[in-house]
Parts: sequence; structure tokens; C-alpha cells
Amino acid sequence: MVRRLTLGLIGAGEVAQLIHLPILHQLSDRFDVVSIYDPSPSVAQAVGRHWGVPHIHTDIENFFADRVFDAVMILSPDQYHAEHARKAFAAGLHVFLEKPACLTEAEFRPLNEDFERTDRVGMVGYMRCYAPAFQKACTLLPELGPIRHVRIRDVICEGPWFFGQVTPVAVPDGDIPDDMLVAGRQARRDAILSVCGADAPPSLLRGYEVLTGLGIHAFSAMRVLRGSPERVLAAHFGATGTEISIWFDYGSFIASYECLIDDVARFESSIEVLSNTQRLQVRYDTPYIRNLPAGVTFQETVGSENRVTEYGPYYQDPFNAELVAFHDAVVTGAPLVDPFSNALADLTLCRQIIEVAKASMSPV
Repeated sequence: MVRRLTLGLIGAGEVAQLIHLPILHQLSDRFDVVSIYDPSPSVAQAVGRHWGVPHIHTDIENFFADRVFDAVMILSPDQYHAEHARKAFAAGLHVFLEKPACLTEAEFRPLNEDFERTDRVGMVGYMRCYAPAFQKACTLLPELGPIRHVRIRDVICEGPWFFGQVTPVAVPDGDIPDDMLVAGRQARRDAILSVCGADAPPSLLRGYEVLTGLGIHAFSAMRVLRGSPERVLAAHFGATGTEISIWFDYGSFIASYECLIDDVARFESSIEVLSNTQRLQVRYDTPYIRNLPAGVTFQETVGSENRVTEYGPYYQDPFNAELVAFHDAVVTGAPLVDPFSNALADLTLCRQIIEVAKASMSPV
């Protein structure tokens, strides 16, 4: 019989309501959500009642003091990730930490030290690495010859276009204290400025948010697939910070990253690995609609012969797959695809991208 893991949720916003709580309900044989915290009383009550959560809190200290769970899922705004995760490890809890693990390397390092002093499971929510399509791509990668080029693509429309037609989201009814809102915004801005610099233009500040919010999914997946790049060759951010082009040096090949967030209703995310005669591509769809199919293409051309093999479609939701992995890591000690400490490499890469982009902006 599968052991159920008691779980407390920190943050009851959009991601909790649209993604994690429905999947946790789907996985009710593995998880029992017994407590929830959100600083908005209206959101905490609405979400807690809807999902039948018995313990509802609007004070984070009371949430931890009311110890009725073995693990926490941290879905709070990014600027609170380090604080909330450190509290959880200090309390002896297992931690699922939604990406990005933190906004900066400086925030993550002491958090990681806390984690390494425990025997608890820590997991960062890089769901693309757990997607069945990605796992299949990992098994196919050794069949490729020497890699010549990699193309990584995130050309998307923001989530509200998709979920706005499907599910309403409970939002704060003006009931979060003003001082908390101001402090949270300032903490986020201070963290971003610590990486980008006080002289950074708005496009770069917004661009860093895109890197840590969207791009980090692609960077972590590429790291699991092929490791981190040796260096960032070039990086360009457009006027709004939501049009990004980056070139990575992997020594024997170059990887390009293309990102655009616009208002065209589609979601085109993929990693394409190219050798001289082969092509391997893994594709992702919007995370805001459950169980959309993902697939893998393996193409090989030799002489006059061409063969295209499609794997999938895979319908297991990537968020479902990562939560099953988290449960198994806690309950059975199963290894994670991507250890917690590896998240530092992704934050380092985000900083390096900003540094290269800033250098290209400097007058000669």
C-alpha cells in the first residue's frame, strides 16, 4: 500500500489553484493536503474551503507552529522562497520548492547549506525535466552522433489567455496588509538589482524576471540533458525585456536560446539537438491546461534514406510526474532526476547572461 505524505502549502495563488492543487487531488493516494498558508484571508479561505483543507493560516509563523504535515510545497512569490524554505528545513520538513529556487545565487547559497545539513528531501520544481517526453529524449540522446548545434525555444503567450477560458482564480480582496505588499515588492526589486546593477535599464530588469521565471525551465532541462555551457557567448534583450536571444558555448557546439512573450495564442517550447545526420526534438505545451500531449521526434537521414520516428504523444502531465518523483524520494528514498543543489548552476547562468548582455550595451 502506498504511504500518503501529509503536505502543507505555502502560497495559494495562481500556480497553487490552477496546477498543483488539482494534481495533488488527482494524486490523493500519495498526498494529503492538510494545511495551507496565504497572507490574503480571502484567498486562503476560498482555496482552503474549495479543496477541503482542514488547517488554514494567514500567518506564516502559525502555519509552521501548527505542525500537522511532513512536507511543504513552497508556492509563494519568488522573493520569499529562501526565507520559507530555510524555515521549513529548520523545522525538519521535506521541501518541494517551486522554481526559481531563489532569485539570486546569494539567496540560494545559505539555503543550500541549510539543506545539506539535513537528511530531508529538497526538490526544485523543474517539471520539464520529469516530463515523459523529456525522459524519452534522454534515452535517445546517446544514439546521436557528435552534436553540431542545439536550438532551444520559448515563444509563448502568457498563461491568462489559456486559463482564463477554463478556471476562475481567487485573487486577494484588498486584504493583504500594505506594508507586506510594499516590503515584498522592494525585496524583489532589491534582489534583481543586486544582479543587474542599479544602472540597468528596465528592459534588463524585466529580462532577468523572464530568465528566472521562464528561461530557467529551459536552462535546467538543457543542463540535465548535456550539462551547463562553458560560457555565454552573446545575449540580447529587446526593448520590453521579453524578446531574448542568447548563444551558449558548449565547447564542441553552440546552443541558441530564443524567447518571445507576446499576445499570439500559442505555446512553442522545445529543445532540438542536431548532429550531422540526425535530429532529436522534445516539445512542450502550455502548463496551464492539464494533460496536453507532448512528443519527441527522432529523425535520421543517411544517403537517400530518411526516417522520422515520433514517440508519444505522452499525456502524463509533467507536474504530475514531478510530484510522483517527490513523493517517491520522500517515501522510498528514490533518487531525483535533478538534485536540489544543482539549482545554483541555473542562477549562476542567469547572472552570466545579464553580465554579457550589459557588456554588449556598454559604449565602445
